[in-house]
Amino acid sequence: MLAKSCKVCGYPLFEYKGETLCVICPLEEAEESAPEPAPVAQPPIESPEPAATGSRDRVAVEIEQTIIHLCERIRHEQSADECLTLMMAVERGAEALQTLRQR
Repeated sequence: MLAKSCKVCGYPLFEYKGETLCVICPLEEAEESAPEPAPVAQPPIESPEPAATGSRDRVAVEIEQTIIHLCERIRHEQSADECLTLMMAVERGAEALQTLRQR
């Protein structure tokens, strides 16, 4: 797993046999065919003081921000296949967030 995330779905990228791959969507095709979406300005999500915030809380905030970003992308997406990919990423993010909060 790399420290980079997919430009299409936001999930972490993996390197396999010298290629950078996204396990959620076809990264190579998406990079070639999809234009870069215009950045959407979002107000920062306020979180508790950093010293009082545990790593689990920070991860939850990151997942929430990613879900919000993906929803914004879905709203402007014209490709049905890409919309479905983004919606599946939102679903997985919501599941991860729920699992994180149950612990």
